[in-house]
Amino acid sequence: MLALPESTLQRAVQLMLSDPSIRWKCTNGDEIQIVAAGTLNVYDGPDFRDMAVLHHGTVHVGMAEFHRRSSDWYDHRHHADRRYARLLVHVVFHDDMPVPEARWTLVVDPARLRPHVRHIAEVASAEGPALDELQHHALLRLLRLTAEADVVVRRLGPMEAARCLTAAWLDRLHRRRRRPLETRAWDGIRERLGESPLGRLLRDVSELTPDELVAAMAEAERQKIALEGDALRRELLVNVVLPVLCAVATDAQRIVLLQWYWSARSPHPYGNLSRKHPRLPQAYVWQQQGLLEYERYTVPRLTTCADIVRSYGLTGTLRFLEVATRA
Repeated sequence: MLALPESTLQRAVQLMLSDPSIRWKCTNGDEIQIVAAGTLNVYDGPDFRDMAVLHHGTVHVGMAEFHRRSSDWYDHRHHADRRYARLLVHVVFHDDMPVPEARWTLVVDPARLRPHVRHIAEVASAEGPALDELQHHALLRLLRLTAEADVVVRRLGPMEAARCLTAAWLDRLHRRRRRPLETRAWDGIRERLGESPLGRLLRDVSELTPDELVAAMAEAERQKIALEGDALRRELLVNVVLPVLCAVATDAQRIVLLQWYWSARSPHPYGNLSRKHPRLPQAYVWQQQGLLEYERYTVPRLTTCADIVRSYGLTGTLRFLEVATRA
């Protein structure tokens, strides 16, 4: 493991640190969570940019550096380079010398990198977003949904905005599904959202402390609205309730909402994404959301008949129109 190129080890470290559910113990005794592992820097300067670290309820964003040994910091002359003057995290295999410029030093076992090194080798030739690109798209999606929710909240208030956005989301979901849906379930969600635990959460959010908000979200998600299953209720939480909460939350509340977004496990993989990106993980909500946003911005969309003809030919276009008419 130690003989691998440093660039490979850097990517493996990035993958290892991308599990926001892990609490890391640092050499100074502090316990931290890495909310986002940041962007890998392939140029001069610290190895990771914009790493987000949660410590005692506050999110710190900054640079991180990886070395096999902490003494490499001095061998590489980083102590004399002002770009490294305010390092957030120093990740090392062996801590053989203190580095005062780093706020936190994290010592990791090289053996923990083995599955991540294998994953890097497996996806090296596969198409799809890199990890940092996936994180970027996951954050972009949450920000976009929050901005859209904020417009509706300002006009209708949180509860009515949630009802409006829920109806629109269910309609889009219905159109995308190939099989008929149980309309009673959708109608029940529309009618009962306001009196459901998720609805009460939206009404009471201003009265909740950040710690209470996390517990209230977990409790609200466990209880049915109508006839829906757990997976659909999680989808509603991610696509509607969370953006509305982010739009009305205080700064302290947004921190824990962001923490939930990065650490919540997905209830199941999306079959469509599994077919397109079979080697990319969907263990967490942010991974699925990042893939969805990646698809939104990178997959060509056919919007005119001319686009369809150019892509499918005349025979394919006629078949496309036949299927679309039946649907």
